[in-house]
Amino acid sequence: MKITHYGEKDFKTSNWSGGTTTELFIYPREAEYQKRNFLFRLSSATVDLDRSDFTPLAGFFRFISPLNGDLKISHDEKNFTKLKPYEVYAFDGGAKTVSMGRVRDFNLMVKEGVETEVKNFALNKNSVLKFSVSKGEIGWIFSYNAKTLLTSETAGEKKEFNLDKLDLIIFEPDGDTKEEVLLSADNTISLFYGKIPVLS
Repeated sequence: MKITHYGEKDFKTSNWSGGTTTELFIYPREAEYQKRNFLFRLSSATVDLDRSDFTPLAGFFRFISPLNGDLKISHDEKNFTKLKPYEVYAFDGGAKTVSMGRVRDFNLMVKEGVETEVKNFALNKNSVLKFSVSKGEIGWIFSYNAKTLLTSETAGEKKEFNLDKLDLIIFEPDGDTKEEVLLSADNTISLFYGKIPVLS
């Protein structure tokens, strides 16, 4: 299992009219968001406006979650879905979308037809997060709210990572069989995690 830890120095941050966007990971790695030639993209944005209009992303499906504060999402500006921190909302990237609320959020964008989901988990000293990643998939975890010493165990091999806020870990199997990942931490942290098929 190839495991890569990404931190602040590895990310790309750019300004937009309502705040900043930090690209955490894009696949394929040579893809560019502006060209819309990616299979999936993980990012986190700050929203400094009370109201924001989302950029239409036809051909993509989106997952979004506020990391601090409440976020309201609407596709008709009449009916709003209210999200508390770490609640995940999924929607068609091509749909007209507006949001209300000044927050930092987490985003996953995937090409239409790619089956995936975003899960969250509160990891602490007394719990273990267990998930599996198969050949042709990329697994990921994202931490926002705390620093921790994270221990990852795959096939009996343990690795430790000093995880900071806004850090990402990517898991890429290098064998032909499904590989299980066991994660533990030395204090309580909130994680998003998932896996995405990258080979059809």
